[in-house]
Amino acid sequence: MTASGVPKRESEASHPAAEARIQSVARAKALLDAMSSGEWVSLRDLATRTGLAKTTAFNLVTALVDIGLAERDAKAGAYRLSLQHLVYGKAVERRLDIAAIARPHLIRLCAATRETVNLALPGPTDAVIVESLEGSQSLRVSSYSGTRAAYHSTACGRALLAYQPPSFRRIIYNLGSLPAATDRTLTDPEALETVLEQCRSRGWTTEFEENEIGGACVAAPIFAPGGEAIAAVSIAGPSARFEPEAIEKLGRLLVASLAEITDELAASASGQADHTAGNRR
Repeated sequence: MTASGVPKRESEASHPAAEARIQSVARAKALLDAMSSGEWVSLRDLATRTGLAKTTAFNLVTALVDIGLAERDAKAGAYRLSLQHLVYGKAVERRLDIAAIARPHLIRLCAATRETVNLALPGPTDAVIVESLEGSQSLRVSSYSGTRAAYHSTACGRALLAYQPPSFRRIIYNLGSLPAATDRTLTDPEALETVLEQCRSRGWTTEFEENEIGGACVAAPIFAPGGEAIAAVSIAGPSARFEPEAIEKLGRLLVASLAEITDELAASASGQADHTAGNRR
């Protein structure tokens, strides 16, 4: 048990009902990910891509069809995502107002550091990079817009995970072994908890060649008016340029810049509340 109340690892017998629910949801998500291209996918390919037994894949994807999240071509025995995901996508798109507010700050950070700057939002099992500005250095890290960022091995993922409740972090740790992207990747939950505590203490976090060899990253969270970490911004570049002094400087720069974004989000929320109240009069 760590100081934050998150154990290093819980046995499946600790919470069997919760574990079963999480496993079912994770498998359903894997099937949805396997159909993310939008094209028809055969049952055989679904099973191969997810690593599920064919019978298990069939039962789960049939359930997804039954609740309207997938469509089935009975003749071809193939499946694809349903149009219901457009509804969900629009709902998420409305949340992306944060990108509009953050964009001027991201541009200034990118210009000031000449490194790649990313904006990430939290997802169910990892973070999602929704905005990425490539740095102007001759040797730089490529942009990652539209990609997923593991909570445990990326700086933006850690910046978000650090401020999630212990129950959420337990779920992430208990989904399975934390995968090692490189031989430097931190995969021990207890050690990761120490890193997350450091993030909460100083306001920013980092990773050094843990997500890819030759790359390093510094990140900090953006907070909603209520104090929830709703996004993270990272500065990424070649590890050769991320010496301790440079990392410290970037961390302080991020905290100061993202505090301005948090203030603007609070002002925007206050303005929307005043507008709504005015319409009700």
